[in-house]
Amino acid sequence: MKIFLLDTKIHIRNKFSCEEESLTEYIQTQASQDMKKNLAACFVLIDGNENSIKGYYTLASNSINKDEIPIEYKSKVPKNYNVPVTLLGRLARDITMKGKSAGEFLLIDALERSYRISKNAIGSMAVVVDPINENAISFYKKYGFIILPDSGKMFLSMKTISKLFE
Repeated sequence: MKIFLLDTKIHIRNKFSCEEESLTEYIQTQASQDMKKNLAACFVLIDGNENSIKGYYTLASNSINKDEIPIEYKSKVPKNYNVPVTLLGRLARDITMKGKSAGEFLLIDALERSYRISKNAIGSMAVVVDPINENAISFYKKYGFIILPDSGKMFLSMKTISKLFE
C-alpha cells in the first residue's frame, strides 16, 4: 500500500465506496475541486498496481480559538490568539479494505505528514478532526484524540504526535 497526492489523471475515483455516503461522494465529485482551489490537499491510498483509490484523507491549515483547546495547552498560547492547527478534514477507506488496517495506515500517514510540516514549514499546535459519527469518535479516541467539548471536534497535540516519529 502506498499513499500519493491525488492525481485525477491517473487515480480512479469512481470505484471508491465506503459506508458513509458523503465520504464516497466527496472523493468522487469534490476532492479535485478543493485541491484546485487550494482548500485542501487530498492524499489517496493505492493498493497494488492498479490506480483505484482504496482510501483517502484530506489536510488543510486551520485555526481554533484558544478557549477551545485543552487546559494544559492554554498557557503556551498568547492571550487573544487563534491556535494554528492542521485539519484532518476527511479520512475514509474503501469497503473492500475493511479489516485490513487501512484506516490506521491512512491516519498514521496523515499524522506523520502533519507533524513533519509543522516542524519544518508551517506552525501547527495540533491535528484536529471533526468526526462525522460515533464510529469516527471511537476510532480517533483509540489514537489519543481528545474531544473538545464546546465544538465536538477532537484534538491531538503535535507534542503527542512527535513521540511517534522522533
